Amino acid sequence: MQRKLPAYPLFVKDPYFSFWAKTEQTGKESVIFWTGEEKGVYGVARVNGRPYTFLGKIEGVQPAELTHISLTAFATECTFQAGDAQLSVRFVSALPPDDLTMLSCPACYLTYEISGADNAEVFLAMRQDVCYSPESAGEVRGGTVACNGFTAAFFGLKTQAPFTHNEDVCCADWGYFYLSGQHAAYTTAEAFARYVLSGETGENEVVNAPEKYILASARGNSGMLCVAHDDVASVRYFGKVLRGYFMQENTALDALRYTYEQRDAIENAEKKYNERLQKAAKMYGEAYRNVLAASLRQSVGAHKLVRSDKGEVLFLSKECNSNGCMATVDVTYPSAPLYLLYNPELLRGMLRPVFAFAKMPAWPYDFAPHDVGTYPLACGQVYGLHMHRNKLCGDATESGRRQTRPDIYGLPADAQLYALDGQMPVEESANMLILTAALYKADDDLSLFKQNKKQLRDWVGYLVRLGLYPENQLCTDDFAGHLQNNVNLAIKATVGIASYAMLCGAAGMTAAQKKYREIAESYAQKIAALSEGRDCLPLTWEGGDTFGLKYNLAFDKLLGLGLFPSALCEKEADAYLRRANEYGVPLDNRATYTKSDWLLWAAVLTDDTKKRCAFIELLDRYLQNTPTRVPFGDWYDTVSADSISFRNRTVQGGCFILLMQP
Repeated sequence: MQRKLPAYPLFVKDPYFSFWAKTEQTGKESVIFWTGEEKGVYGVARVNGRPYTFLGKIEGVQPAELTHISLTAFATECTFQAGDAQLSVRFVSALPPDDLTMLSCPACYLTYEISGADNAEVFLAMRQDVCYSPESAGEVRGGTVACNGFTAAFFGLKTQAPFTHNEDVCCADWGYFYLSGQHAAYTTAEAFARYVLSGETGENEVVNAPEKYILASARGNSGMLCVAHDDVASVRYFGKVLRGYFMQENTALDALRYTYEQRDAIENAEKKYNERLQKAAKMYGEAYRNVLAASLRQSVGAHKLVRSDKGEVLFLSKECNSNGCMATVDVTYPSAPLYLLYNPELLRGMLRPVFAFAKMPAWPYDFAPHDVGTYPLACGQVYGLHMHRNKLCGDATESGRRQTRPDIYGLPADAQLYALDGQMPVEESANMLILTAALYKADDDLSLFKQNKKQLRDWVGYLVRLGLYPENQLCTDDFAGHLQNNVNLAIKATVGIASYAMLCGAAGMTAAQKKYREIAESYAQKIAALSEGRDCLPLTWEGGDTFGLKYNLAFDKLLGLGLFPSALCEKEADAYLRRANEYGVPLDNRATYTKSDWLLWAAVLTDDTKKRCAFIELLDRYLQNTPTRVPFGDWYDTVSADSISFRNRTVQGGCFILLMQP
């Protein structure tokens, strides 16, 4: 059986509801949260009276043997041999970008079919550790409730304290998990073990038990089981507590009911997206279909969908495993292709919080901010806070966590909050301009431009002054450190200026359009001249024997700006492929690591399908061979295939970029 991914999505909806299988042997290994933390989640099939695990590891219970695994748009499909019977299971997370109700409904499910057995039962179970991170363990309480058509069991911490932490690699310590099926129970560890082995629960005292479980079961040779998460309070958005988009007017039981009642609609949505992806990716082969299947649920599931008090869509990302920031601009930028393709309104929902914070006194700068807080608190930018002047990053709590104060956005302009050498002024300003233009091109909607003219005008002004020869500053690849005269950053600034010119033209501002278009063209000519006598553009204006992936050229092509000659782009792609290692092309000459999203953005530079496939195959080879079994990590080594960091990030939406080409 061929391995396909480093880890497989099971139940994925948002940053606090994200369960994965870390290997193909799903019945022999513990289930993990996206963080890598092992969680007590179990799936058991009782076939002719004998139990077999197909999810999670249970001492003394024989695992079913996995014989096949595959992925579709929203499902991971597994086939097992359980004794003489065959078990087929589909783990479904409905995340269609164009159906906000379905996407935001906080429930996932599995369906199963068993052949070769006279009687069968399948059940899901969760141990209480799904309700908290280890350092926040406490007393859990729960219960069961009978509904029309199903029974549900639930549990959560007895003391619910939303927003008591906002760290990066952690689970929520608030909210309630639900399991539902024909039968459900809230029970003890002893009773759970008894049920696994014999199918009998017997009497048990749950209230004072040291360890508690919930389980749900279905009998017969086919059935459906659901898991839901009520996060109680989803985000704190500039002082206002917001519930999830679905949960604003519903309960967790409504989410379960919706999932049962809308199963056919969910299956049809999955079929539509799967067929769409299969058709669109056909020219690039199976490797690209695998990359897209690895990317879709992860990217969407690294966000929380809510509505503002004005009724506007907000699609708030968590910068998973790279600092936990919320609505990070240089994470939104690489993830944008997925949402430009399938629902531009979600991309608007990513940009609205940034524009909102940029208008507040706490951000007095003429360049764009990096983020709006640390998930799930939109408290104002936390990246690059001036630690010597204030303690706004928070103090260590008794549990060892740190909590950012939720009032940064309300501080005055003279508070001197940020260290300027910790900012990304060219990066973020250009990102916001490019994405605003991409939204206009996607659906002919100028609303963001019209609502934020001052900010966009300030940011393009910054790029005109300082974008061509960037000062010693960070870019989105901040792990590589500061760099002066970064050519790739200069390209982004140039594309950002031309994007602004495009927006001005669409708004009837012809004089501004002409002015900024001429500036962008002059900058592009100077940058292109750097490639003369070289096989590719250098890393910096100083030149030397250097190179770097010029992924920022991609949106020049996608927006039809025509700043850089196609021959230059083709030359770049050829140079990258000559420098490829076994698992990818290094990001630049300073190290052997790369970024998965930028690798496929670089593939956009060539119009040759075979060359694009060569880039794709490098990335697919990494997915199938990395020894680091975590959700799709985007920062990895091209020689060893080790994932360095950045797991479960939304940036994998950028892998859809090849589908944007006409």
